[in-house]
Amino acid sequence: MVSKFTLASIVLLAEAHNPSILSPDWLKKNKVITENPKQFALTPDFALFDSKSYNLIVDRQRLQLSAKKPSLQSVKSITQIITKYLEILPHIPYLRLGLNFEWLVEESETTAPPEISLSLGSIIDISPLIPDHEICYGSIIYAKESDYKMRISIAPPNEDAVTYKFNFDYTIKDRPVEKVIEFVTSYIEKYKFAFNIVKKTIEIKGVE
Repeated sequence: MVSKFTLASIVLLAEAHNPSILSPDWLKKNKVITENPKQFALTPDFALFDSKSYNLIVDRQRLQLSAKKPSLQSVKSITQIITKYLEILPHIPYLRLGLNFEWLVEESETTAPPEISLSLGSIIDISPLIPDHEICYGSIIYAKESDYKMRISIAPPNEDAVTYKFNFDYTIKDRPVEKVIEFVTSYIEKYKFAFNIVKKTIEIKGVE
């Protein structure tokens, strides 16, 4: 099997972002994103900035920053960008923070993706309840820590692969911005934590 890191993004929900200020010049001047845009759009209610490395989409309630080519380095870069945004705009009433990752585990010549089974109450095999259907199992795991809730979704997009999707959800309403920045800077730690879960569950040497 081969694991591929396919998504790295941070989502920041707020009562009122101000998309209209997020011009390419503003982003570069304030050292938020210094790359030149390949594409951008700017209105009072919506901003889009798309460059070689990043995709930034902002509306009044939601900011999402994604890496074009997910890697450990891009995780570090996204952390720095969101941290800078928070430092420049600490007065915005922020509500929620989401740290997100995704890996795709594909079949190789010698090994298939891990199998997912299901037991539901006293039922070990659900297939007799769904006759004449080809069944693929997935799994959703919820885990709670003092500062966040983690959701892990594991599902087969096709018969030759399994996707692992991680979401670390923080409630940050009324939190000081310094604490929000602390949560954001844990993004690298959460990446290593999530990747370790992928590696341990499939017992492969993954590719970061």
